[in-house]
Amino acid sequence: MTAAVRAHESQRPDRLFDDPWAATLAGAEGERRFRQLEDAGGSIIVRTRFFDEFLQHAIGTLGIRQLVMPACGLDTRAFRLAWPPDTQWFELDQPAVLDYKENILRAQQALPTCQRHIIPTDLTEDSWPSELLKAGYDPSLPAVWLVEGLLFYLPQEAIFQLFSHISSLSAPQSWLAFDAIHSAMTTSPLTRQRTERVSSLGVPWIGTLDDPTSFLASLGWQAFVTSTARKGYEYNRPVYPFIPSEALTPETEKLYHWLVTAVRQSQDS
Repeated sequence: MTAAVRAHESQRPDRLFDDPWAATLAGAEGERRFRQLEDAGGSIIVRTRFFDEFLQHAIGTLGIRQLVMPACGLDTRAFRLAWPPDTQWFELDQPAVLDYKENILRAQQALPTCQRHIIPTDLTEDSWPSELLKAGYDPSLPAVWLVEGLLFYLPQEAIFQLFSHISSLSAPQSWLAFDAIHSAMTTSPLTRQRTERVSSLGVPWIGTLDDPTSFLASLGWQAFVTSTARKGYEYNRPVYPFIPSEALTPETEKLYHWLVTAVRQSQDS
């Protein structure tokens, strides 16, 4: 579904990004799920652009040369965006997902703009950090991590385990980005249509982060939090449940996805 959303956005004259492989990756099933969305995938569009900008800043401006994407799915940023050629790009996901993706990209003759490493693994197992290290990741150097479109499918314990591993692998001045939801989104009448739909698809939203700032601080990160609501109006892509910009408050923003970035603090901070 994410690939289908990106494919449709790429066809707009005012597109926020261009993903030339998204339509093929999405296939018929992705297109079918796209038609069920309440806002043509507004949250996915907004987070894609937001994380594009974040990664370009972390790598292009801050000079970080390691990027890790746990649960990368059908993402093609390693191909569709320009990166310094010495950037080490690590993608982790289930073997079946990576096989499907690699076969399509190979058939499309897509070439990465960085040094790309694919790591078939299961993020629910404790073995993936060692597999990342074997692939060439250097934990003594700063890295940038992107966890996109994943956390709300995970139980709380798995969220903590994932971020504990990420934290243990991150040198000071590493950066982290992810999207998450507040528990209010799972209970509010304003968002019930969406939560019931995703449950009907067999992928209920069960993982929440009500206070990303405190959660990350406990693991040694300084967080910066915004929402798809505010970024959606900034990008001219209003996002479900379409609360007017003038009515956005800390309470109403809980009905949208958090967009979180964070920097790893030094050991003596």
